[in-house]
Amino acid sequence: MVLISFLKSMRGGAMVMNINEVMLNPTRMRIIQELAAQPTLTSTQLCQKINDVPRTTMYRYINLLLEHNLLTIVSEKKIRGSIERTLALNINEFQKLNTLENLSQNALGFLLEKYGRFHTYFTRPQPNPGQDRIFLNNTVLMLSDSEFNSFLSDLRDLLIRYQFETAQERKPRDISIISAPVYDMER
Repeated sequence: MVLISFLKSMRGGAMVMNINEVMLNPTRMRIIQELAAQPTLTSTQLCQKINDVPRTTMYRYINLLLEHNLLTIVSEKKIRGSIERTLALNINEFQKLNTLENLSQNALGFLLEKYGRFHTYFTRPQPNPGQDRIFLNNTVLMLSDSEFNSFLSDLRDLLIRYQFETAQERKPRDISIISAPVYDMER
């Protein structure tokens, strides 16, 4: 079986990551989400917003996103001997990745990444999905295009309402939403 999203190749001794693998890491996705919500942020501001992740990890992930051209440096300022970078999403790169030709591969990468997390979770000692609130749900809704647009708007508002800053009692919750094609099996 070919696992497109999780194949890694060695090039010049360095590990090369597939773009799906880069983007679907939960912390890197949080960096992307923060920059989607606010057009520019400094590396320090990102570290403050995502303060449950060690700074060294944050800087490593920011550099990885820069290497893969998903982030761009808007400006640099020298502060006390170090350089503070102001970052933004590289919208042109995201537009190149979000094409009809790439959708099937993007979907596969997304689903394989989720499968990998579930596999890791359920093969660790004593998983407790009830306590950890781990679940799967699938619902088919009968909606007109107008009703579906309203549903998506409500869902977006709900997600925005619960987009809290990190705090001691809070932990990341990975909620994945897919709108998949529905085919009538009787045809």
